[in-house]
Amino acid sequence: MPVILFNFTQSALNKIKVPTKEENIIQFRDTKERNLLLIISYTGFRRFYLVINIGGIYYKIKIGTLPDLTVKEARKNVMKLKKDIANGISNGGKTQDK
Repeated sequence: MPVILFNFTQSALNKIKVPTKEENIIQFRDTKERNLLLIISYTGFRRFYLVINIGGIYYKIKIGTLPDLTVKEARKNVMKLKKDIANGISNGGKTQDK
């Protein structure tokens, strides 16, 4: 399934329609924070994720749900997690051994 790229704004995300059961999910990637992904499922769940490739391994870390998080908060969380990962701290708060 292709990922749709655009600049996330709160009003634009609120206007996105839920996919049909046949479509299952729709994925969107923010052009302002390229590691921010929004997945909308046919059940109506809207979840933000940090997506990042480290050493050839693809990680998808759940950030939170819309509307619990705003776009601004989701971007801030992604930047913090990327900084933590760069410093060797995993999502669970433990250091990663290489």
